[in-house]
Amino acid sequence: MTGSEDLFVDGVVDGKLNLVNGSLTIGPNGHVKADVTAREVIVRGNVEGKVSGRDRVQLWSTGQISGEVQTERLSVEDGALLRGNVEAGKQPVQVSGTKTGLTATLGKPTEPASLGSGTAAIRQ
Repeated sequence: MTGSEDLFVDGVVDGKLNLVNGSLTIGPNGHVKADVTAREVIVRGNVEGKVSGRDRVQLWSTGQISGEVQTERLSVEDGALLRGNVEAGKQPVQVSGTKTGLTATLGKPTEPASLGSGTAAIRQ
């Protein structure tokens, strides 16, 4: 499924979800087995697959993600379950000049936060 509007999923979805400029919310009854791409992804149900939130990914206390997460900002509430690889933070912007051979990296000099793989369970 591809679109540019906001979408609320509170059922079963298999496949691929791609919302270019929209927000995707997986409701508490949502069970998504798909690669998900959106400007913002809010997970209150279950997602199995790659989750890419260009601006942000929010994992509510009732949410579960099994798979890879890529985003600029990640928010995880107490009680949520996150199992897989996480890459969060701004990607450095690279500028190259061919005439002078100049290469510069803009942004923070550090790499984006990478939490690696494993299981994180936050309980109250």
